[in-house]
Amino acid sequence: MADLPSNEWMELLEALQRRLAALAADGMRWLNVAPDPAMAAAVEQDSLPSQGAPPDTVATPPAHTPAAKRPRPGEPAQLGIAMAEGARPHPASIATIDSLHDHYRDCLNCKLGAGRTNLVFGTGNDHPRLMFIGEGPGAEEDAQGLPFVGRAGALLTDLIKAMGLTRADVYITNVVKCRPPENRTPQPDEIASCRPILQRQIELLDPALIVTLGNAPLKVLKPSAAGITRERGVQFMYADWPVLPTFHPAYLLRNPAAIATCWADFRHAMELAYRQT
Repeated sequence: MADLPSNEWMELLEALQRRLAALAADGMRWLNVAPDPAMAAAVEQDSLPSQGAPPDTVATPPAHTPAAKRPRPGEPAQLGIAMAEGARPHPASIATIDSLHDHYRDCLNCKLGAGRTNLVFGTGNDHPRLMFIGEGPGAEEDAQGLPFVGRAGALLTDLIKAMGLTRADVYITNVVKCRPPENRTPQPDEIASCRPILQRQIELLDPALIVTLGNAPLKVLKPSAAGITRERGVQFMYADWPVLPTFHPAYLLRNPAAIATCWADFRHAMELAYRQT
């Protein structure tokens, strides 16, 4: 193969990294084999800055990660890809929730970014037993930069308190991180733009149980789902994580008779997330 300039080498590496992370997000598994020595040497040589300093490598998961925790698809240690100094990291290479937030703080990857007041990333415990995923921010969430702080958020907070927990005990986020105009349903391209963020949030948080609220997050984690009315309360697996779908709090505000059914799902979620192992 003809020699490539260093910038083309890095473009190829970044494209490979994006492809591997996308495959991992879709559930692909592969063996972590040793790299070809000649190729590794060539890549290392071409990616060195002109001053001769060694390139930075991606961060590894924090030292306090439990030893028994299984490696997640797309984690830096599994991909084994080094990045050149100054290169923009792929989400799969980001090792903390705070760093992931910083990485996307000024995101304009889709049309929603131009109209937002604040990016609504997520909030709560960075090692939760329970993770709640909604659809997208509303007006109050956009104004405050926090998920579920409007009327629907107040109901979600009450349900969490009824479980004997606080919002600080769980993690709450949405499929999309910027408010869709007039609170419309997020469009496929907007969901696709935010999916790497959500995927990495799940990997880094590693919750014992994910609770999806409404149709949008259900369809993101289970594209074949028939819909929330038929799927609610039926547990399924998303990669290594169990998921329990239930109604969105905004639906409960419009249909108070469904609150009792949703509360049954919340009690089931509590049992699943905190059961003795």
